Amino acid sequence: MTSAGVPRASEFTAHISQKRGQFRYFDQQLGLPDWSRQTILDFGGNVGNFLDDAGPRIRAERYWCLDIVAEAIETGRRKHPRAHWVFYDRYNRCFNPRGVPGLKLPALDQAFSCVLAYSVFTHIVPSEMQELIAGLSSYLATGGRLAFTFIDPRHESWPERPGCNNFQWRLEQIKRLGMEFAVKDYLARTRDSSWFALVHDGDDAGIYLEDDIIPTRALGRPFHVYHSVAFIRRLFSRGRILPPVWGEMQHCCVLGV
Repeated sequence: MTSAGVPRASEFTAHISQKRGQFRYFDQQLGLPDWSRQTILDFGGNVGNFLDDAGPRIRAERYWCLDIVAEAIETGRRKHPRAHWVFYDRYNRCFNPRGVPGLKLPALDQAFSCVLAYSVFTHIVPSEMQELIAGLSSYLATGGRLAFTFIDPRHESWPERPGCNNFQWRLEQIKRLGMEFAVKDYLARTRDSSWFALVHDGDDAGIYLEDDIIPTRALGRPFHVYHSVAFIRRLFSRGRILPPVWGEMQHCCVLGV
């Protein structure tokens, strides 16, 4: 670890996403649009799994991916050279701890009918989320839509497990790594919070409620941010909040037409 608390290059592994299903998710949440007519910005799209899953329904030359992981952008560019890949070297405590804090979104010579962000703001505190969504909204063409996901900690995503909410599921996953803590205590601490962050590694897990200061030692560690539906509705009063689909745990907020 460096003296500033930022991991050295040898201590940080670039995140290459294996998650699939993003296209199916947004296809349903946006009402099965004609994707061949859409010009798409995939914010935090990593290696472009959205484009992989869309297949011929999306024209690669009408797809842009903007991501903070340089290695992911290069991988996506090799897979889909006709698409547009933009590295955004902004600081993120989990995925780009050596990036530039507060770096403005780049100027893109393109207006978009769809701006999508899947599981981006689940790793970013709300003040930064609001700043980025304001910037992303400026990319929209007239009549365009911005859709982003968030996780409500108290939503129960698994009908076969009544009483198990999204946050409890995450805590149980962490316990399986061998960590010792009482799940019920963590659930009680966060019961009334509009939002909170969970930071963990193989040794311990910390919860930071709303305006708690998140320590530097959290850099480079898994960092999950949870927002209640009521909180997102308060921040984005003109947005439509849609429940999870396809067995996902993420709600969707749609801004625009």
